[in-house]
Amino acid sequence: MLAFDLGALHYDEGRGQQFLRSAIGQANATPGVKSAAAASNFPLGGGLARTVFPEGEDESTGYRGTLTQLDDVSVGYFDALRIPLVRGRRFTDADRKETARVAIINEAMAKKFWPNQEAIGKRFHFFGDAGLLEVVGIARNSVVNAIGEVPPPLAYLPLTQDYAPAATIQVQTTGKPEAAIAGVRARVQSLEPNLAITNVQTIGQIIGQGLWAPEMGAALLALFGGLALVLAAVGVYGVLAYSVTQQTREIGIRMAMGAERSHVLGLVVGQGLKLAVAGVALGIVVALALTRQLSSLLFGVSVYDPWAYGSVVMILVFVALLACYIPARRATRVDPLVALRYE
Repeated sequence: MLAFDLGALHYDEGRGQQFLRSAIGQANATPGVKSAAAASNFPLGGGLARTVFPEGEDESTGYRGTLTQLDDVSVGYFDALRIPLVRGRRFTDADRKETARVAIINEAMAKKFWPNQEAIGKRFHFFGDAGLLEVVGIARNSVVNAIGEVPPPLAYLPLTQDYAPAATIQVQTTGKPEAAIAGVRARVQSLEPNLAITNVQTIGQIIGQGLWAPEMGAALLALFGGLALVLAAVGVYGVLAYSVTQQTREIGIRMAMGAERSHVLGLVVGQGLKLAVAGVALGIVVALALTRQLSSLLFGVSVYDPWAYGSVVMILVFVALLACYIPARRATRVDPLVALRYE
């Protein structure tokens, strides 16, 4: 993807439209490029938003309108970005200034304005603009501002009807995008040497930038989760070790009466593990009940991840085993007479 602003070079609309067509053609001719398109917004870039009213409504009727994001796109945009159309048609070269104004909307906008109705053929207008646009297609919801967002209402307008001098060229490649992006930039730059080309990056880089904050948050949560696990392990060890130490006199009595060291050791460890397993089981039940509330905050991850639960259980049971075994083993090695005098 790359971006530029033809307004900085004082291109009028006619000259700008011709440049965009040429830039798309040059991008499509670049080795490694499968398809190319132009758009006013870049992925995860948000963009302009305007208040939209369905036909028959405006600010004078008491209808307050809905803030809707806009993206001016060229023919072939939905194929290049692999955004499927649910119903209707794509933009064509026949959608021009002199023809009826049209738009393709996403599923979120269709649901917002015309719930339980067929949105194809419906019309809407912008605040302060009485001109109506007809819905000719409905596109699948896509990421507009940030990964994990609730899809906002979005209207795609044809660049041939709604010219935007600040635009982007977005391409789909057949191989690694890094190998093709330099060629695309060089070919577009050859059309206008004085044009400043910016934001030359791949979709992977854009997604990486968009995920910086969530990844930092996840890292902090993992850090605090790890600290909580360490504190839990230390607490389990301390409680069970103290409990076993308090049984030193009992262990001495058993040893003095001829009990086998291995039998006593197994008995003490078993008693401690019963407490640990009961605590872990109770913790799992509580965790399952609480994590259900987090399901809306997770994307592509189940709150009932068996690996996460299994690893925590194994760690705590292992710590409990050590907490019981080490002091019990120490107690069984003490002379029974000394153990009997232990207070």
